[in-house]
Amino acid sequence: MVIRIAQLHDLEQCVAIDAPNFNIFDREKRRKHFLDMIPRKMMLVLEMDSRIVAYATFDSDWFGCTFLKLVVTDQAFRRRGLASKLIQHIELNHCPSGKLFSSTEADNEPSIKMHKQCGFEDSGWLDNLPQPHREIFYFKPTQ
Repeated sequence: MVIRIAQLHDLEQCVAIDAPNFNIFDREKRRKHFLDMIPRKMMLVLEMDSRIVAYATFDSDWFGCTFLKLVVTDQAFRRRGLASKLIQHIELNHCPSGKLFSSTEADNEPSIKMHKQCGFEDSGWLDNLPQPHREIFYFKPTQ
């Protein structure tokens, strides 16, 4: 297993991980997100046998803290701790403030469980976003 900063040549493999869950419009939005994150070195990929099976994007200047934007694992590789490995890598290498924040929709039980298992604590919620459910925010000290 290798965790590294994403490169432009990783783009299509990462888009393909999400492809079963999105229509073409959503895939294009995801592709644009990657094209923003990759040059800023704020996207990690996790490879197994030279295949990208998970990725994470983050922002290291969210109110002076690091915010985990996305953590996605290929469906065939879920529940193996790969998302946790990506989060741990971000904690150790990309959290200069010592504070890591994240969020997920209130109906995303697998993500809520993963956040709890990684040691995140509830930090609040936000309603009225352009999505059907409340967004729950999480916090984790990293130092």
